[in-house]
Amino acid sequence: MKKIFLIFSFLLLIYMMWPGPSSINQFNALPDSEKSKLEGDTVQIPNVAAYFSNNFRNFVVPFYSDNYQNLVKLPLPPLKLNHPPEFSWTAIKRHTDTTYLEELVYPLRDSLYVNGFEPFEETGDPKYWGATKFEIGSSVWFTKTTLRFYPSLVWVKVVTWLGIILSTALLYRMGRAILK
Repeated sequence: MKKIFLIFSFLLLIYMMWPGPSSINQFNALPDSEKSKLEGDTVQIPNVAAYFSNNFRNFVVPFYSDNYQNLVKLPLPPLKLNHPPEFSWTAIKRHTDTTYLEELVYPLRDSLYVNGFEPFEETGDPKYWGATKFEIGSSVWFTKTTLRFYPSLVWVKVVTWLGIILSTALLYRMGRAILK
């Protein structure tokens, strides 16, 4: 049983320490998009980037899921968690307009939030009265995608790993004591 525990501990440590992205700048820009230069979308908030495009949710989320997996180089894709739009004020930044908010996460590692604002349907019809397109320079866009990356610090990963390993060992010993 000790060998299995040691192998599990070692594999968990490798998974948690496996190299991956450390900054939002390592993620690809959306194809056929224009990077936002609006205040709050550049350097004011760490690890935030935004893009104006005509790419909708059914393209954006798989695009960043694949991009994240390619950066991490693990055989498994990140988990997708769907959050309510109101959570974007906490996860991305205050006053973020949102149609959808998805979190791409490798558990016990890092998270990438993908926030989309789509005031128009893919057909070009407005989703609600008063919907406006994004006019940036001479270009007109239907959607805005905002990304926020939360990298984990190495010392946090080590402390978490130690907590998991020590808790597992303690629970195992307690279980054996109870069964005796």
